[in-house]
Amino acid sequence: MVSNKFIQRLLKACQVVVLTGSALKAKSVSGNLFSAEKLSFKEQRDRSAKTFWHTVQEARAQYRELKPNLGHYALVDLENRFEDFALITTAIDGLHKKAGNNHIIELRGNVFQNRCGQCNTVFESNGSSDIPVCPQCGSEDILPNVLGEEDLPQAEKLKEAQRLAAEAEVFITAGFNDMNRDIQALPFIARANGAYLLELTAGKSAFTTAMDETIIGNPAKYLTAIVLLLEKI
Repeated sequence: MVSNKFIQRLLKACQVVVLTGSALKAKSVSGNLFSAEKLSFKEQRDRSAKTFWHTVQEARAQYRELKPNLGHYALVDLENRFEDFALITTAIDGLHKKAGNNHIIELRGNVFQNRCGQCNTVFESNGSSDIPVCPQCGSEDILPNVLGEEDLPQAEKLKEAQRLAAEAEVFITAGFNDMNRDIQALPFIARANGAYLLELTAGKSAFTTAMDETIIGNPAKYLTAIVLLLEKI
């Protein structure tokens, strides 16, 4: 379980930041938004828009069946507990929103959203396999609002995540497994500014040695345990 030192730092903290990844969820989906041929969304769409959007909606249907686990709900409890709480995630599954978190930065987008290539408007998918149209400008230059592993996070979102990391008093990673260097740097930014770092992970990561504390196991289980422990204090 977490150390007494972590609990004491957490109890005194106002600014708490949690960084999560797709490994927080227990179940994967078989539907894949990304082409086995390594084609971009635009290349797939331009080859056959009808086929592309049918594939997208099939994958979205599987993501829609996913349910938040206790770890997701524990993060909602933490958000309600702390005056200044932020959740940064590289997961695209939308489970944090479904669980009830409000202050979320989705660095790799959301599988249930589309983005217009003409006016940059982000809007929710209506669940149809029809070719979507931008509600703002009427364009059909639309792609899912999701970034691939090789794509760089949007500059505005990354800058906000960096600011939050720099201001954090406690910084927790849970199920985080992203390989992008800019995103991997977030814990180091927090550490450089005096934050206490806790890693909840199924296995050692590239920055385990930089953490103040690492617990190897089920991240969702330990997030739940932290919340239960706080409730007893």
